[in-house]
Amino acid sequence: MQATAGCQRLFALFQGSQRIGTVHSVFDHAVNLEFGEDCLVGLIAQTKALTPYAVSVRTSDSFAQAVRAGMAAYLGEGILSIPEAGITLDLSCANPIDLSVDSIALGNHLEALALLEKRISEALDGVDAEVSLAPLATDAEGNIYTRFLMPRLEKLFSAILREDFAEATLAAASCAGCGMGLTPSSDDLLCGYFTTLHLLLRANGNTNAKAHILTMAQAAAEKTNRISASFLLQSGMALANVAVCDLFRSTFTDADTFSADRAIARVLAIGSTSGADMLTGVVLALRKHI
Repeated sequence: MQATAGCQRLFALFQGSQRIGTVHSVFDHAVNLEFGEDCLVGLIAQTKALTPYAVSVRTSDSFAQAVRAGMAAYLGEGILSIPEAGITLDLSCANPIDLSVDSIALGNHLEALALLEKRISEALDGVDAEVSLAPLATDAEGNIYTRFLMPRLEKLFSAILREDFAEATLAAASCAGCGMGLTPSSDDLLCGYFTTLHLLLRANGNTNAKAHILTMAQAAAEKTNRISASFLLQSGMALANVAVCDLFRSTFTDADTFSADRAIARVLAIGSTSGADMLTGVVLALRKHI
């Protein structure tokens, strides 16, 4: 296995003393390593979108063939290893990727916002409405999850518009943990929503409201599982997977429709419905807060 790219935030973790952790969970294309309650590090197959605090790995095998939950893991001095699985990755050779949406130049953001909303909305029209949250952003008939979430999301949107962040925090928590999948659908939606909200509030110069996004994400994270909670906390810190970052960069910085469509397709390919649910959160943020 070879490390090909990694989140910049991850590289800071191997500076100084060695961290000792354990394998939290294992899947065909990903491994989650736990280095303390506040640190979940990912190994992601290169064919999948790089996530925050993760490293992309070139491998032709399933991680599940060699790695088991509970194995010891070590991180330090540029090396990430799982000795029992025979894995040693030299992170110093991996390309550092900035996965912060705060690093994305906004350019002509009004034109970018219109382009982003249009292209994502068109893509969501083709998503299975029975199992995803896409109906929240399309004219498709809803499902049990969208009916449950709609009034809760409206409370969230309304509270943020009023800058009632105590109410917004409660509303965010009430939305978490709903839906199918390893990362429940509503959590994926909130991740897309929070990262987009970071962009919108930065574009509007509303630093006061932007500072409250992490608090909302923390409240939501307490209501769901460990893996999903990590993604929510990362979104609260303005971090997103590389496909979402590429989507924002292609529209806000480059105004490149072709690249935007390609990035949308990459986001949609995440999980069974995770990507579609993230994009639903992006569209809802664009519609409610421009």
